[in-house]
Parts: sequence; C-alpha cells; structure tokens
Amino acid sequence: MAKIAEMTQLSPTMSEGKIVRWLKQKGDSVSPGEIIAEVETDKAVMEMEAFETGVLLEILAPEGSLLPVGAPVAIIGKSGEDVSTLVETAKKSIPAKKEGSVPNANVSTGTPTSTSPVTSTAGPTVTSENVSSSDRQTSSEISNVSDNKGESPRANTTSAANRQSTKTSYGSEESSTSSRGVHGGSPIKASPLAKNLAFQKGIDLGEVIGSGPGGRIIKRDVLSHQSSGDDRSSFVKRQDRKLELTGMRKTIASRLAHSASTIPHFYLTTELNAGPIEDLRNSINMDLGLNGQGKISVNDFILKACSYVLLQVPEINSSWRDDHILEHGRVDIGVAVSIEGGLVTPYVRNADRKTVLEISREIKGLASRARDRKLKPGEYTDGTFTVSNLGMFGVSSFTAVINEPEAAILAVGALVEKPVIKEGNIVAGKTLNVTLSCDHRVVDGATGARFLSLFRDLMEHPLRLLIG
Repeated sequence: MAKIAEMTQLSPTMSEGKIVRWLKQKGDSVSPGEIIAEVETDKAVMEMEAFETGVLLEILAPEGSLLPVGAPVAIIGKSGEDVSTLVETAKKSIPAKKEGSVPNANVSTGTPTSTSPVTSTAGPTVTSENVSSSDRQTSSEISNVSDNKGESPRANTTSAANRQSTKTSYGSEESSTSSRGVHGGSPIKASPLAKNLAFQKGIDLGEVIGSGPGGRIIKRDVLSHQSSGDDRSSFVKRQDRKLELTGMRKTIASRLAHSASTIPHFYLTTELNAGPIEDLRNSINMDLGLNGQGKISVNDFILKACSYVLLQVPEINSSWRDDHILEHGRVDIGVAVSIEGGLVTPYVRNADRKTVLEISREIKGLASRARDRKLKPGEYTDGTFTVSNLGMFGVSSFTAVINEPEAAILAVGALVEKPVIKEGNIVAGKTLNVTLSCDHRVVDGATGARFLSLFRDLMEHPLRLLIG
C-alpha cells in the first residue's frame, strides 16, 4: 500500500525546510535509509532519508518548495499502484508555497489586499488642504467604488484615478508618484504651488526639506533645493527590493528577538593587555612552522581561557530553567560564524579538555562546514557558552545578544595598538576590549566581574593556557 513521505525534522530547531534538490526522481526505487532529497533547514543543508521500501511514485513538493515539518513531500509505494486519490488528498494538505513565488489570487478578481489598497493606483495623495470641490467628488467616487455594480473594483479605481489625475494642477498624468505627493509609502506635505513647481522642474519632493508648518513643503523650499547646486540630471533613483526570508533568517529573527525581549541583559566590559598573548601566538606559529589557515589565532587562546574560567565560575556556565538553574558539568563553547544569509554557532565540545592547537583545528573544521552548510545538528545545538568575535572587521568593542538558553556570551573586539602607561612611562602597547553579556536571572554583577577578572589575568599571563 502506498504511503506518504513527510518533511522530516532534521534538527531540534527545525520547524520548516526547503527542498533544495531531489536525488531520486519519479519511478526510482528507494529503500529505508537511502537519501532521497537535500533539504535546507534553518542552519544547514541536510539529507532526507526514505523510511519505506518501494518506488517513488509521485513528488508532491518540487525543488524550491518551503514546507513545515510533517507536510507531505512524496508518495512511495509499489510500481504501477494507482495513487491518484492519495495525491489529491496530499496536495490539499500542503500549506506552503514555493519560496519566492507571488500570490496571484487577487490578479484576476481585482480584490484589494491589506498591502495593496484600492486607492493605491490613484496617483498622487490627495489631502483636504489642496483639493478642489470637484476633486473631492472624484475622491468620493474612488472611496465608494465598491458600491458600483456593473464593473470590477479595479476597473472603477483605474477610471476614477485617471479622472482625478487630469484634474490636478500638475498638468500631466505621467508624473511620478514620489515627485507628486508620496515618498516611501507616506504622504508628502506640500502646497499645490510647490507640487506644481516641482513637477515643472523635475524635482523629487522626497528630496526636498520642508520649512512650512509641520514640515510642509512650500514654494521657497523647492526653489532653494533647485539652487543648491545638485546635479539632478545625473540622479538615478534606486528601486526598493523585497527579499524573501530564508529559514535561517526567520530562525535568527525569532530566537534573537525572544532573547532580547525576555532575558534581562546586563553588560560588563574590560580592557586587557594583549601584548603577551600576541607574542606567544607569534612564537608558537613560528616554532611549529604554522602558516596561512593553519596558524593559531588569538581567538583560539580566548576559547581556551574561557574554558578554564567557566570551571572556576560555574554560574556563567549555566542556564535558566524557569523553576531552577541548570549548572552544566560540561564546557561546550560556541563560536559565532558568519555565513551567507546569516550566522551559525558551532560548538567546541569539552573545550576544557583540549589544547589550544586542538581547539584551533576544530574551530577551522567547524567554520568550514558551516560555510558549506554541512554542519550536523549535534555540532550547532545544546552549548553552554558562546564567543562572538568581530575584531577581524576592526570593531573595537560591541555588545552581543545572549544565545538562549545560555547565561552569557563574550563579545571580542579588535586588537588595537595604542599608547599605554607602563611603569610610569608612555609606551606603545596592544590592547583588547571584551564585553560580557549576562542573564541577570542567573548571573549577578559581581559574578560576571569575577569571570572577566580571571579571564583578563589568564590572557595577560598566557603560558598557563599551554598546560593541559
């Protein structure tokens, strides 16, 4: 008997997936455990397996389809089996549309939607301050267009809009909306004379700063804008773009918005002497002949230092659980990795038991798989602490949003060379700013300060990081 194959939950955080590629085609034989498709989740591109033995009789979700977990994607059964009824039933239960497609339900009917009001085609915005009585009549015709029985709403709207356009003082139906009263979707306050003058001179009112009451644009504003010396002939208006949300971007938005709105964040910043750690790093890379991508980075030492301090300050290595605080026995440190379309945080498991060189190699492997979208769920979930480093972009310091359900995250800035005072003398030094974001439900200010103090001490005396 034929069975429906559903969108499988391929990771703990996955709520929907996009079919990237079908590896099996209609008519191909499949067996349990065999890969039938590649699916893009919120974090990676993963492989979806078959759970039945038989033939792929029907593909219900074409490549590019975005569907929730549990939605039907294919039908597997015996060769030659009639599955027409099952296909129709399954298709009715598919709630998703192909990603990037545009709904066309309103095209044929002309029914307005909330994002496309009937009056949106009526040209310039009409306000009470600059509308004649005949214009008000036309505006009334537009607003009451649904009362007409013989024509579709869209037809009446267009007709009314054309009539209104010919009655304005602008003198032409071809002038752009933005230069005649609407900019960025919002009405522009301008006098009729200013609008007429702007139209005649080809000036976009959206670029003019109004000096009248409430920011209203008047004649002198248009003339002043024209005499400012701007070369309007070379102005090219760039169009807005609508970017479809990927599964990753939706997950990032949801998780970080929830974290920022529900976790009482507080922040602690310290500056440390980065000279010793930089010197040690350079010596190790030189002595071991490490170069290029194989070099140990300052960030590798930072993770090692964090792993030590988390054992000494276990309150930081904890999670809020509503009715209790969970203090983790393991030390799994995440590294925020920027990838196309967002970011992902793979974890170095048991970082306290690994050397700096082992941590360095593991981070490079995780980052490479993250950029290739090949991470496994176990590599980017269920961590205990996270480090986010923007130093490579020249950012001196910043604050990071806690990666829930962790209790803290360390934001690392750039290594900066600047004058410092040493033994009463001003000398050239290298400094590093780090900021600890803490969940105040779990971590108190003094606890966070203790973490940073121990961390700074280790980074300024880094030989201890090479032991163990």
